[in-house]
Amino acid sequence: MTIPELPTPAEIDGRTLKGMPYHIMGTVQQTLLVDLAPGAMVYSDAGAMSWMSQSVRMNTHTQGGIGGLLKRAVSGATMFVVDFSAEGSAGHVAFSTDFPGKVLAFELDAGQTVIMHKHAFLCAEKTVNLDVFFTRRLGAGAFGGEGFVLQKLSGPGAVFAELDGDAIEYHLKEGEVMRVEPGHVAMFDASVTFDIEMIQGFTNILMGGEGLFLATLRGPGRIWLHSLTPSKMAHRIAQYIPSSSS
Repeated sequence: MTIPELPTPAEIDGRTLKGMPYHIMGTVQQTLLVDLAPGAMVYSDAGAMSWMSQSVRMNTHTQGGIGGLLKRAVSGATMFVVDFSAEGSAGHVAFSTDFPGKVLAFELDAGQTVIMHKHAFLCAEKTVNLDVFFTRRLGAGAFGGEGFVLQKLSGPGAVFAELDGDAIEYHLKEGEVMRVEPGHVAMFDASVTFDIEMIQGFTNILMGGEGLFLATLRGPGRIWLHSLTPSKMAHRIAQYIPSSSS
C-alpha cells in the first residue's frame, strides 16, 4: 500500500491577514500555521507553540516590564510571552488548540480593541498590544469562575483566537443583554459591558444546576461564545471514572 504524502504548508489552502499568510488545518481540533517572511513576527503566551521550522527564532520576555509581570502574575495569566520571528529565510510556526474547537482569525484596526478569555488568545502580530483587562467591578473577576482571566488586545494587526467547540457570534444592539454561563464567554468588543450577576430565585440556585452566577454582556457590540467548556467536559468524564472506594 502506498502512503500518500502530506501536503506542505504552501500547498494547504490558506488566507492572508494584514499581509501575513496563515493556514487553519483540521476540523474537530484545529491547528493554526502562520507563514513568517524574514523579519515578520508573531507572539503568544508562554507554552502555546506546537512546532516551528528551523529558521524561526524564539524570544521569551515579560510584557510591559516589571509592572506588566506583576499584573499578569496577580491576574493568573502566564507571566511571560514568546516572540517568534523568521531569520535569514521564511519559516512557519504552528499553534494547536487545547480542546476540540475552532481557530478564528481577524484584523484589528489602529485603536480597535477586543477583550478575550485568557484561554482564547492563541497568538497575534507583534504590532498588537496585549494587556490584562480588569473589569470595573471586582465581582466580575472574583466570581467569573476558576481561572477566569480576561485579556485586552489593541490594534493594529492580525489576531488569532481559539474557541472551544463551535464559535457562536452575536451582534448585540445598544442596551441588549445576553446572560451567559461564565465558562462560555470567549471574547467581545471593547464597547460591550461585561459584568457578573447572581442567579435569581432560591430554587434556581439550589436545583437549576447552573451555579450561582451568570455573566452579563450588554451591547452594543459583538460577542463570541464557546459551545464547549472544559469544566462541563471534565464533569461528564468524571462520571465514568471509578472511585477509589469501588
